[in-house]
Amino acid sequence: MSDHPTTQTRADDPDNCGQPDPLTIENDADAAVPHTHPHPTGKGVLAIDMDDVLCNTNQTIVDMHHDLFDVSPPITLDEFHHYLYWHNRGWGNQTQTVEMVSQLYRNGLMDRPRLVPGAKEGLETLKKMGYTLIIITARSESQREGTEEWLAQNLPDIFDEIHFTGAFNHLIPATKEEHEGHAAKRAVVSHHKRTKHEVMMQTNALLLVDDSAENALTCARLEPHKQVLLFGSYPWNAEIRNPADPENPDDKKTYVELEKEGKLDEARQRRQKRIDEAWLPQGVTRVKDWNEVVDYVKGLDK
Repeated sequence: MSDHPTTQTRADDPDNCGQPDPLTIENDADAAVPHTHPHPTGKGVLAIDMDDVLCNTNQTIVDMHHDLFDVSPPITLDEFHHYLYWHNRGWGNQTQTVEMVSQLYRNGLMDRPRLVPGAKEGLETLKKMGYTLIIITARSESQREGTEEWLAQNLPDIFDEIHFTGAFNHLIPATKEEHEGHAAKRAVVSHHKRTKHEVMMQTNALLLVDDSAENALTCARLEPHKQVLLFGSYPWNAEIRNPADPENPDDKKTYVELEKEGKLDEARQRRQKRIDEAWLPQGVTRVKDWNEVVDYVKGLDK
């Protein structure tokens, strides 16, 4: 999740290339980079995002939202127009959204997502082709254990490394130690965020497979440019605003604010205009599923 809400948005941080997801608590930057040198064997390194590329995080959130929150009509995945949930129906303002996401985590969000269709088969094919596969996720280093447990159960023996960029360090509920009164643990944790582009440079990754339009735009803009495969036909990556077009101040308002001001129709029209324009930055290619990821990588060998 895909590429998610945080008190510091990716859209407000042009150097932040980490998505999706509100799947972070804190970040130990020093522990997040196992290797910083070129891989000695194979055809090269392919970097893969986690949420909504490997596991269906946002659909899981939709299902849990139905169980936990009294919203009528129930929200649908098609309404996830933005990775910051307070821009979507059914979440409320920023403070309310943070509390709702916290409830999702307390009720086992990390354990529930299922594999994205075709992910295992596609990854196995890429590995057999001779590529080294790594994960670059916006999750936090503190979520390593839960992430590795999910991978061991669903995608064993696929990935060589996992890198946590810690893109959303201020959203998720307190750690177990904090609940027990050991708040000092968080005080000494590094909250330095790393961009996905930075990790790609450190690992010499050839490309990134990511469902976040914001990540794709940022990684394509930074020097040196990195190839991004924008994954999935998801509502939250259907539009990318051309930097040449002026940003509308209303784009920063929550769904609740736009609804109160009677501006939802205007926002929908702006969104549809961007979707119809189908603008993509150079270096970004849309892939709707894992078959298209594999086909693209096969083209690199020609």
